[in-house]
Amino acid sequence: MATELEIRAHLDTMRFLPSRLEKRANSIGTTRWPGQPLRLDLPPGMELTPEERAEVEERLKQIEMIISGKLTVNESAKARLSLLTKMLLAFPAAGSASEAAAQARSDVYDDALSDVPPWAINNAIKRWSRGEVPSDLALGPVNYTFAPSPAVLRKIAKYELAPFQEQAVKLRRLLKAIPLERAMDPTPIPQEAKSEVGKVVSIGMRRM
Repeated sequence: MATELEIRAHLDTMRFLPSRLEKRANSIGTTRWPGQPLRLDLPPGMELTPEERAEVEERLKQIEMIISGKLTVNESAKARLSLLTKMLLAFPAAGSASEAAAQARSDVYDDALSDVPPWAINNAIKRWSRGEVPSDLALGPVNYTFAPSPAVLRKIAKYELAPFQEQAVKLRRLLKAIPLERAMDPTPIPQEAKSEVGKVVSIGMRRM
């Protein structure tokens, strides 16, 4: 398993799209023909070469692994439990301190964060420990003496995830984009077919 320093270095490396891909992603336009799915298009000279498409596909695979946590389900559950236990031991909690209450509290946190990768939870806990919760999360008055509520910790962890989720959207759009010249041709694209009720649907392509 990668060390925390290795994970941090990988996250820093992958956090932003290379400028040439960012430029292409920001140049995507849309074309719609009646009865057909929305088409994403790229201006002349900005279409992906086969090599660039392979690069985008590989980068998307890595981003999706970052978002999912790059761990098995069991490993992720163990990592989350370890992080949450450490946090709850480090910060006092309001209310009952009984063993049953502590277990119930841990279960609520685990439920709230079950779909969040451990690295994002770890970063969120560190932000809380340092008193560095982003103001744009609009959490209102924050008391760093106590552990954050499950909902607040989830919001902070999602803030950590956001750049990678946004990048994944851009990469998927890039892979879907077709040359503008083809987009302007009303002839149905081969990947599109009519369903049994007569609507045009997209086969093997994810619509954004």
